[in-house]
Amino acid sequence: MIKATRLNPPSTDRNRALDGIRGLAILWVFAFHANALLVGVTADAPAGWGQSLAEKGLLGVQLFFVLSGFLLTRHWMTAAAAGVAYPSIGHFFARRALRILPTYWLHLALLFGLILPILRGGYAILGTDIGLTNLWLHIPLLHFLHPGSSSSLGLNMALWSLSLEAQFYLLLPFLAPLFVRNRVLIALPAALLIALAWKTYAPALLMEWVYLNVSPSRLVFFDPVSGHADPFPPEMMRFFLERQLPGELIAFALGMAAANLYTRLRSCEPAPQPLRAIDLAALAFLVLATPTLIHLSFGEILTGVGWRLLGMPLFLVGCTLLVLAAALRTPLIGRIFASAVLVPIGIVSYSLFLWHEPVLRLVATGRLLPNACDGAPCRVALAFGISLLVAAASYILTERRRSPRV
Repeated sequence: MIKATRLNPPSTDRNRALDGIRGLAILWVFAFHANALLVGVTADAPAGWGQSLAEKGLLGVQLFFVLSGFLLTRHWMTAAAAGVAYPSIGHFFARRALRILPTYWLHLALLFGLILPILRGGYAILGTDIGLTNLWLHIPLLHFLHPGSSSSLGLNMALWSLSLEAQFYLLLPFLAPLFVRNRVLIALPAALLIALAWKTYAPALLMEWVYLNVSPSRLVFFDPVSGHADPFPPEMMRFFLERQLPGELIAFALGMAAANLYTRLRSCEPAPQPLRAIDLAALAFLVLATPTLIHLSFGEILTGVGWRLLGMPLFLVGCTLLVLAAALRTPLIGRIFASAVLVPIGIVSYSLFLWHEPVLRLVATGRLLPNACDGAPCRVALAFGISLLVAAASYILTERRRSPRV
Protein backbone atom coordinates (compact mmCIF):
# COMPACT_ATOMS: atom_id res chain seq x y z
CA MET A 1 0.00 0.00 0.00
CA ILE A 2 1.27 3.49 -0.85
CA LYS A 3 1.48 5.68 2.23
CA ALA A 4 0.20 9.22 1.75
CA THR A 5 2.71 11.70 3.15
CA ARG A 6 1.79 14.94 1.39
CA LEU A 7 -0.60 16.11 -1.26
CA ASN A 8 0.93 17.72 -4.30
CA PRO A 9 -1.11 20.61 -5.70
CA PRO A 10 -3.14 19.63 -8.74
CA SER A 11 -1.81 20.65 -12.09
CA THR A 12 -3.44 23.76 -13.52
CA ASP A 13 -2.78 22.96 -17.16
CA ARG A 14 -5.34 21.07 -19.18
CA ASN A 15 -4.78 17.34 -19.36
CA ARG A 16 -4.72 16.67 -23.08
CA ALA A 17 -4.73 12.89 -22.63
CA LEU A 18 -8.06 13.05 -20.78
CA ASP A 19 -9.43 15.23 -23.56
CA GLY A 20 -8.24 12.53 -25.93
CA ILE A 21 -10.15 9.90 -23.93
CA ARG A 22 -13.27 12.03 -24.38
CA GLY A 23 -12.49 12.27 -28.09
CA LEU A 24 -12.21 8.49 -28.42
CA ALA A 25 -15.48 7.95 -26.56
CA ILE A 26 -17.51 10.38 -28.66
CA LEU A 27 -16.00 9.13 -31.94
CA TRP A 28 -16.99 5.60 -31.00
CA VAL A 29 -20.52 6.68 -30.11
CA PHE A 30 -20.78 8.62 -33.37
CA ALA A 31 -19.57 5.56 -35.31
CA PHE A 32 -22.26 3.45 -33.63
CA HIS A 33 -25.09 5.77 -34.65
CA ALA A 34 -23.66 6.42 -38.11
CA ASN A 35 -23.42 2.69 -38.74
CA ALA A 36 -27.04 2.16 -37.66
CA LEU A 37 -28.54 5.14 -39.50
CA LEU A 38 -26.40 5.51 -42.63
CA VAL A 39 -24.57 2.23 -43.27
CA GLY A 40 -26.32 -0.86 -41.91
CA VAL A 41 -25.43 -4.49 -42.62
CA THR A 42 -26.55 -6.46 -45.63
CA ALA A 43 -26.52 -10.22 -46.07
CA ASP A 44 -24.31 -10.08 -49.15
CA ALA A 45 -21.80 -7.68 -47.57
CA PRO A 46 -20.91 -8.85 -44.04
CA ALA A 47 -19.41 -6.33 -41.67
CA GLY A 48 -15.65 -5.81 -41.81
CA TRP A 49 -13.52 -5.12 -38.76
CA GLY A 50 -14.16 -1.37 -38.86
CA GLN A 51 -17.90 -1.76 -39.08
CA SER A 52 -17.81 -4.46 -36.41
CA LEU A 53 -16.06 -2.05 -34.03
CA ALA A 54 -18.53 0.70 -34.92
CA GLU A 55 -21.37 -1.69 -34.09
CA LYS A 56 -20.02 -1.88 -30.52
CA GLY A 57 -19.84 1.91 -30.20
CA LEU A 58 -22.58 2.01 -27.59
CA LEU A 59 -19.77 1.00 -25.21
CA GLY A 60 -18.31 4.47 -25.63
CA VAL A 61 -21.01 5.62 -23.21
CA GLN A 62 -19.51 3.32 -20.55
CA LEU A 63 -16.16 5.05 -21.01
CA PHE A 64 -17.89 8.38 -20.40
CA PHE A 65 -19.44 6.99 -17.21
CA VAL A 66 -16.05 5.85 -15.88
CA LEU A 67 -14.56 9.24 -16.72
CA SER A 68 -17.37 11.07 -14.91
CA GLY A 69 -16.92 8.97 -11.77
CA PHE A 70 -13.19 9.65 -11.82
CA LEU A 71 -13.21 13.38 -12.50
CA LEU A 72 -16.03 14.40 -10.20
CA THR A 73 -14.92 12.36 -7.18
CA ARG A 74 -11.35 13.66 -7.07
CA HIS A 75 -12.45 16.65 -4.99
CA TRP A 76 -13.69 14.34 -2.23
CA MET A 77 -10.56 12.20 -2.41
CA THR A 78 -8.31 15.26 -2.19
CA ALA A 79 -10.26 16.61 0.78
CA ALA A 80 -10.06 13.27 2.60
CA ALA A 81 -6.30 13.01 1.95
CA ALA A 82 -5.72 16.56 3.21
CA GLY A 83 -7.97 16.12 6.24
CA VAL A 84 -10.26 19.01 5.33
CA ALA A 85 -14.02 19.31 4.84
CA TYR A 86 -15.64 17.75 1.79
CA PRO A 87 -16.74 20.09 -1.01
CA SER A 88 -19.95 22.04 -0.47
CA ILE A 89 -22.90 20.11 -1.88
CA GLY A 90 -24.57 23.34 -2.99
CA HIS A 91 -21.43 24.50 -4.76
CA PHE A 92 -21.06 21.12 -6.44
CA PHE A 93 -24.63 21.16 -7.75
CA ALA A 94 -24.24 24.75 -8.95
CA ARG A 95 -21.10 23.83 -10.90
CA ARG A 96 -22.77 20.80 -12.45
CA ALA A 97 -25.82 22.83 -13.44
CA LEU A 98 -23.63 25.53 -15.01
CA ARG A 99 -21.63 22.90 -16.86
CA ILE A 100 -24.54 20.86 -18.21
CA LEU A 101 -27.81 22.75 -18.39
CA PRO A 102 -27.20 25.78 -20.67
CA THR A 103 -25.88 23.58 -23.46
CA TYR A 104 -28.52 20.93 -22.89
CA TRP A 105 -31.47 23.34 -22.74
CA LEU A 106 -30.35 25.09 -25.93
CA HIS A 107 -30.17 21.69 -27.60
CA LEU A 108 -33.58 20.73 -26.23
CA ALA A 109 -35.21 23.94 -27.45
CA LEU A 110 -33.91 23.37 -30.98
CA LEU A 111 -34.65 19.64 -30.85
CA PHE A 112 -38.34 20.12 -30.02
CA GLY A 113 -38.76 23.50 -31.68
CA LEU A 114 -36.94 22.95 -34.98
CA ILE A 115 -35.98 19.31 -35.58
CA LEU A 116 -39.22 17.76 -34.32
CA PRO A 117 -41.45 19.31 -37.02
CA ILE A 118 -38.87 18.44 -39.69
CA LEU A 119 -38.71 14.75 -38.75
CA ARG A 120 -42.32 14.34 -37.55
CA GLY A 121 -44.16 16.66 -39.93
CA GLY A 122 -45.35 19.08 -37.27
CA TYR A 123 -45.92 19.63 -33.57
CA ALA A 124 -49.07 17.51 -33.20
CA ILE A 125 -47.28 14.79 -31.23
CA LEU A 126 -46.54 17.27 -28.44
CA GLY A 127 -50.25 17.44 -27.67
CA THR A 128 -50.51 13.68 -27.05
CA ASP A 129 -49.82 11.81 -23.83
CA ILE A 130 -46.49 10.51 -25.11
CA GLY A 131 -45.49 13.96 -26.38
CA LEU A 132 -46.27 15.71 -23.10
CA THR A 133 -44.48 12.98 -21.15
CA ASN A 134 -41.37 13.53 -23.25
CA LEU A 135 -41.54 17.31 -23.06
CA TRP A 136 -41.87 17.61 -19.30
CA LEU A 137 -39.46 14.83 -18.35
CA HIS A 138 -36.70 15.94 -20.71
CA ILE A 139 -36.49 19.45 -19.24
CA PRO A 140 -35.27 18.26 -15.78
CA LEU A 141 -33.21 15.40 -17.31
CA LEU A 142 -35.54 12.74 -15.88
CA HIS A 143 -36.56 11.23 -19.22
CA PHE A 144 -34.80 7.89 -18.74
CA LEU A 145 -36.82 7.20 -15.60
CA HIS A 146 -39.94 6.67 -17.74
CA PRO A 147 -40.11 4.13 -20.59
CA GLY A 148 -42.25 6.42 -22.75
CA SER A 149 -39.61 9.16 -22.79
CA SER A 150 -36.57 6.85 -22.83
CA SER A 151 -36.32 6.94 -26.64
CA SER A 152 -36.81 10.74 -26.86
CA LEU A 153 -39.53 10.59 -29.56
CA GLY A 154 -36.97 9.01 -31.88
CA LEU A 155 -35.23 12.39 -32.27
CA ASN A 156 -32.10 11.84 -30.20
CA MET A 157 -31.91 8.50 -28.43
CA ALA A 158 -28.39 9.25 -27.17
CA LEU A 159 -29.97 11.43 -24.48
CA TRP A 160 -30.71 8.38 -22.31
CA SER A 161 -27.16 8.35 -20.95
CA LEU A 162 -27.24 12.04 -20.09
CA SER A 163 -30.25 11.36 -17.87
CA LEU A 164 -28.23 8.69 -16.04
CA GLU A 165 -25.33 11.14 -15.67
CA ALA A 166 -27.68 13.68 -14.05
CA GLN A 167 -29.01 11.05 -11.64
CA PHE A 168 -25.42 10.16 -10.70
CA TYR A 169 -24.65 13.84 -10.05
CA LEU A 170 -27.53 14.02 -7.58
CA LEU A 171 -26.21 11.00 -5.68
CA LEU A 172 -22.49 11.72 -5.93
CA PRO A 173 -22.10 13.88 -2.79
CA PHE A 174 -23.50 10.95 -0.80
CA LEU A 175 -21.67 8.20 -2.71
CA ALA A 176 -18.21 9.79 -2.87
CA PRO A 177 -17.52 9.62 0.91
CA LEU A 178 -18.09 5.86 0.71
CA PHE A 179 -15.10 5.58 -1.66
CA VAL A 180 -12.50 7.61 0.27
CA ARG A 181 -9.49 6.05 1.95
CA ASN A 182 -9.90 2.31 2.62
CA ARG A 183 -13.70 2.46 2.45
CA VAL A 184 -13.29 1.82 -1.27
CA LEU A 185 -12.44 -1.80 -0.45
CA ILE A 186 -16.04 -2.28 0.66
CA ALA A 187 -17.80 0.20 -1.60
CA LEU A 188 -16.42 -1.09 -4.90
CA PRO A 189 -17.39 -4.77 -4.44
CA ALA A 190 -20.78 -3.63 -3.13
CA ALA A 191 -21.34 -1.53 -6.25
CA LEU A 192 -20.40 -4.50 -8.46
CA LEU A 193 -22.87 -6.76 -6.65
CA ILE A 194 -25.64 -4.16 -6.83
CA ALA A 195 -25.10 -3.63 -10.56
CA LEU A 196 -24.99 -7.34 -11.43
CA ALA A 197 -27.99 -8.13 -9.22
CA TRP A 198 -30.00 -5.31 -10.78
CA LYS A 199 -29.21 -6.35 -14.34
CA THR A 200 -30.00 -9.99 -13.56
CA TYR A 201 -33.21 -9.67 -11.53
CA ALA A 202 -34.74 -6.22 -11.95
CA PRO A 203 -36.26 -6.74 -15.45
CA ALA A 204 -38.15 -9.88 -14.41
CA LEU A 205 -39.32 -8.29 -11.16
CA LEU A 206 -40.39 -4.93 -12.56
CA MET A 207 -41.56 -5.55 -16.12
CA GLU A 208 -45.06 -6.74 -15.29
CA TRP A 209 -45.53 -3.88 -12.83
CA VAL A 210 -44.61 -1.32 -15.49
CA TYR A 211 -47.04 -2.72 -18.05
CA LEU A 212 -49.83 -2.83 -15.46
CA ASN A 213 -49.32 0.63 -13.98
CA VAL A 214 -48.27 2.83 -16.91
CA SER A 215 -50.94 3.93 -19.37
CA PRO A 216 -50.59 2.31 -22.82
CA SER A 217 -50.74 5.79 -24.35
CA ARG A 218 -47.44 6.51 -22.59
CA LEU A 219 -45.84 3.14 -23.29
CA VAL A 220 -44.67 4.02 -26.77
CA PHE A 221 -41.27 3.04 -28.15
CA PHE A 222 -39.62 4.74 -31.12
CA ASP A 223 -37.56 2.42 -33.29
CA PRO A 224 -33.83 3.31 -33.10
CA VAL A 225 -33.38 3.32 -36.89
CA SER A 226 -36.70 4.24 -38.49
CA GLY A 227 -38.05 6.31 -35.61
CA HIS A 228 -41.44 4.63 -36.12
CA ALA A 229 -43.63 4.55 -32.98
CA ASP A 230 -44.95 1.22 -31.69
CA PRO A 231 -46.25 -0.22 -28.40
CA PHE A 232 -43.29 -0.80 -26.12
CA PRO A 233 -41.88 -4.29 -26.92
CA PRO A 234 -40.89 -6.55 -23.99
CA GLU A 235 -37.31 -6.99 -25.22
CA MET A 236 -36.75 -3.23 -25.23
CA MET A 237 -38.48 -2.92 -21.85
CA ARG A 238 -35.90 -5.34 -20.49
CA PHE A 239 -33.13 -3.21 -22.03
CA PHE A 240 -34.67 -0.08 -20.46
CA LEU A 241 -34.92 -1.64 -16.99
CA GLU A 242 -31.43 -3.17 -17.08
CA ARG A 243 -29.85 0.17 -17.80
CA GLN A 244 -31.33 2.16 -14.97
CA LEU A 245 -28.72 3.73 -12.69
CA PRO A 246 -28.28 0.75 -10.32
CA GLY A 247 -27.39 -1.40 -13.33
CA GLU A 248 -24.80 1.11 -14.56
CA LEU A 249 -23.38 1.85 -11.12
CA ILE A 250 -20.26 -0.26 -11.61
CA ALA A 251 -18.91 2.08 -14.31
CA PHE A 252 -19.25 5.14 -12.07
CA ALA A 253 -17.91 3.18 -9.08
CA LEU A 254 -14.76 2.09 -10.93
CA GLY A 255 -14.16 5.72 -11.85
CA MET A 256 -14.50 6.71 -8.20
CA ALA A 257 -12.13 3.94 -7.14
CA ALA A 258 -9.62 5.16 -9.74
CA ALA A 259 -9.88 8.65 -8.23
CA ASN A 260 -8.96 7.13 -4.87
CA LEU A 261 -5.87 5.44 -6.31
CA TYR A 262 -4.93 8.55 -8.30
CA THR A 263 -5.01 10.66 -5.12
CA ARG A 264 -2.86 8.14 -3.27
CA LEU A 265 -0.28 8.21 -6.05
CA ARG A 266 -0.27 12.00 -6.12
CA SER A 267 0.10 12.16 -2.33
CA CYS A 268 3.69 10.99 -2.52
CA GLU A 269 6.52 10.70 -4.99
CA PRO A 270 5.52 7.44 -6.68
CA ALA A 271 8.21 5.07 -7.82
CA PRO A 272 8.32 4.63 -11.60
CA GLN A 273 7.30 0.96 -11.36
CA PRO A 274 3.61 1.54 -10.48
CA LEU A 275 3.25 4.16 -13.20
CA ARG A 276 4.92 1.91 -15.75
CA ALA A 277 2.66 -0.98 -14.74
CA ILE A 278 -0.48 1.15 -15.15
CA ASP A 279 0.77 2.42 -18.51
CA LEU A 280 1.49 -1.07 -19.84
CA ALA A 281 -1.75 -2.52 -18.47
CA ALA A 282 -3.79 0.21 -20.18
CA LEU A 283 -1.92 -0.36 -23.44
CA ALA A 284 -2.48 -4.12 -23.15
CA PHE A 285 -6.20 -3.45 -22.72
CA LEU A 286 -6.27 -1.45 -25.97
CA VAL A 287 -4.37 -4.15 -27.83
CA LEU A 288 -6.42 -7.09 -26.52
CA ALA A 289 -9.86 -5.47 -26.39
CA THR A 290 -9.85 -4.42 -30.05
CA PRO A 291 -9.81 -7.88 -31.68
CA THR A 292 -12.03 -9.26 -28.92
CA LEU A 293 -14.73 -6.69 -29.60
CA ILE A 294 -14.40 -7.17 -33.37
CA HIS A 295 -15.23 -10.87 -33.05
CA LEU A 296 -17.86 -10.46 -30.34
CA SER A 297 -21.43 -10.43 -31.61
CA PHE A 298 -23.64 -7.40 -31.09
CA GLY A 299 -26.35 -9.64 -29.67
CA GLU A 300 -23.99 -10.92 -26.98
CA ILE A 301 -23.30 -7.36 -25.81
CA LEU A 302 -27.00 -6.54 -25.73
CA THR A 303 -28.36 -9.66 -24.02
CA GLY A 304 -25.55 -12.15 -23.34
CA VAL A 305 -25.26 -13.47 -19.80
CA GLY A 306 -21.51 -14.02 -20.16
CA TRP A 307 -20.99 -10.43 -21.23
CA ARG A 308 -23.17 -9.09 -18.42
CA LEU A 309 -21.47 -11.10 -15.67
CA LEU A 310 -17.87 -11.13 -16.89
CA GLY A 311 -17.24 -9.33 -20.16
CA MET A 312 -18.69 -5.95 -19.20
CA PRO A 313 -16.95 -5.77 -15.78
CA LEU A 314 -13.61 -6.63 -17.42
CA PHE A 315 -14.20 -4.08 -20.16
CA LEU A 316 -14.96 -1.42 -17.54
CA VAL A 317 -11.79 -2.27 -15.62
CA GLY A 318 -9.87 -1.70 -18.85
CA CYS A 319 -11.60 1.65 -19.36
CA THR A 320 -10.64 2.56 -15.81
CA LEU A 321 -6.99 1.77 -16.55
CA LEU A 322 -7.13 4.04 -19.60
CA VAL A 323 -8.59 6.92 -17.59
CA LEU A 324 -6.10 6.47 -14.74
CA ALA A 325 -3.11 6.27 -17.08
CA ALA A 326 -4.27 9.37 -18.97
CA ALA A 327 -4.77 11.28 -15.72
CA LEU A 328 -1.26 10.31 -14.57
CA ARG A 329 0.14 11.34 -17.98
CA THR A 330 1.98 8.06 -18.37
CA PRO A 331 4.31 7.99 -21.41
CA LEU A 332 2.55 5.53 -23.74
CA ILE A 333 -1.10 6.33 -23.03
CA GLY A 334 -0.34 10.01 -22.71
CA ARG A 335 1.30 10.06 -26.13
CA ILE A 336 -1.49 8.07 -27.78
CA PHE A 337 -4.39 10.14 -26.50
CA ALA A 338 -2.83 13.61 -26.39
CA SER A 339 -2.99 13.61 -30.16
CA ALA A 340 -3.82 16.51 -32.44
CA VAL A 341 -6.86 14.59 -33.72
CA LEU A 342 -8.47 13.38 -30.50
CA VAL A 343 -7.90 16.41 -28.27
CA PRO A 344 -9.95 19.02 -30.23
CA ILE A 345 -12.79 16.53 -30.62
CA GLY A 346 -12.61 15.78 -26.91
CA ILE A 347 -12.87 19.46 -26.03
CA VAL A 348 -16.21 19.78 -27.84
CA SER A 349 -17.32 16.23 -26.97
CA TYR A 350 -20.32 17.26 -24.86
CA SER A 351 -21.86 19.40 -27.59
CA LEU A 352 -20.91 16.80 -30.20
CA PHE A 353 -22.59 14.11 -28.11
CA LEU A 354 -25.80 16.14 -28.01
CA TRP A 355 -25.94 17.05 -31.70
CA HIS A 356 -24.49 14.18 -33.69
CA GLU A 357 -27.56 11.91 -33.72
CA PRO A 358 -30.10 14.56 -34.83
CA VAL A 359 -27.70 15.54 -37.63
CA LEU A 360 -27.34 11.89 -38.66
CA ARG A 361 -31.13 11.52 -38.74
CA LEU A 362 -31.53 14.64 -40.87
CA VAL A 363 -28.93 13.32 -43.33
CA ALA A 364 -30.41 9.80 -43.30
CA THR A 365 -33.92 11.05 -44.10
CA GLY A 366 -32.70 13.43 -46.81
CA ARG A 367 -33.84 16.55 -44.94
CA LEU A 368 -30.31 17.96 -44.82
CA LEU A 369 -28.31 18.47 -48.05
CA PRO A 370 -30.04 15.56 -49.85
CA ASN A 371 -28.07 15.91 -53.07
CA ALA A 372 -24.67 16.68 -51.56
CA CYS A 373 -23.23 13.22 -52.13
CA ASP A 374 -24.07 9.57 -52.75
CA GLY A 375 -22.91 6.49 -50.91
CA ALA A 376 -22.65 5.70 -47.21
CA PRO A 377 -18.99 6.81 -46.71
CA CYS A 378 -19.68 10.23 -48.19
CA ARG A 379 -22.86 10.66 -46.17
CA VAL A 380 -21.09 9.65 -42.95
CA ALA A 381 -18.31 12.16 -43.65
CA LEU A 382 -20.90 14.84 -44.42
CA ALA A 383 -22.81 14.15 -41.21
CA PHE A 384 -19.61 14.17 -39.17
CA GLY A 385 -18.48 17.47 -40.64
CA ILE A 386 -21.84 19.13 -39.99
CA SER A 387 -21.96 17.66 -36.48
CA LEU A 388 -18.53 19.10 -35.73
CA LEU A 389 -19.55 22.54 -36.98
CA VAL A 390 -22.75 22.53 -34.92
CA ALA A 391 -20.86 21.24 -31.87
CA ALA A 392 -18.22 23.94 -32.22
CA ALA A 393 -20.91 26.62 -32.40
CA SER A 394 -22.66 25.15 -29.36
CA TYR A 395 -19.36 25.01 -27.48
CA ILE A 396 -18.56 28.65 -28.23
CA LEU A 397 -22.05 29.84 -27.29
CA THR A 398 -22.70 27.82 -24.15
CA GLU A 399 -19.54 26.14 -22.85
CA ARG A 400 -16.42 28.24 -23.40
CA ARG A 401 -15.82 30.83 -20.67
CA ARG A 402 -19.14 29.97 -19.01
CA SER A 403 -18.59 26.60 -17.42
CA PRO A 404 -15.99 24.86 -15.28
CA ARG A 405 -13.69 22.50 -17.14
CA VAL A 406 -14.82 19.25 -15.49
